Amino acid sequence: MSASGDYSVSVRRAAPRAIAAVPARLPVARVPALFKSYLDQVYAAARGGAISLDGQNIFVYRDAGEAGVADIEFGVGVTKPFDAVGPVRPSELPVGEVATTTHWRDYKLGGAHEAVIAWCWEHGRALTGTRWEVYGHWSDDASKVRTDVYYLLESSA
Repeated sequence: MSASGDYSVSVRRAAPRAIAAVPARLPVARVPALFKSYLDQVYAAARGGAISLDGQNIFVYRDAGEAGVADIEFGVGVTKPFDAVGPVRPSELPVGEVATTTHWRDYKLGGAHEAVIAWCWEHGRALTGTRWEVYGHWSDDASKVRTDVYYLLESSA
């Protein structure tokens, strides 16, 4: 099964979007075991009334210059500006041209990431080292569980 054959990759312009996020530098392989502890901090700040969330989890990864390690923002979309609450900081998603695909069902996103990277390689598009995942709202129907994967592209000009 070819990862790129299972996904449709497109290029579009990423618009500004505000998030509430807790930053961390860690091995990407540790994300599945640790993400909940970071998101819990965001949701706790929202329960306290300091932040208005839209409920859509978003993880932003920036290469940290060490293989397998990234500077990660574990965040949730917000509906209005806010001031920092403890480790929870206001942040913005990257803006610019992105290569993107959608993954359906489980949260095993490796194939989606591989498909975008392969597409960029095949089309001569350079990556910036910044990428993010936007998780759709939860559904008990696994076929409706959606995650969008974005890779910020170097300018093609």
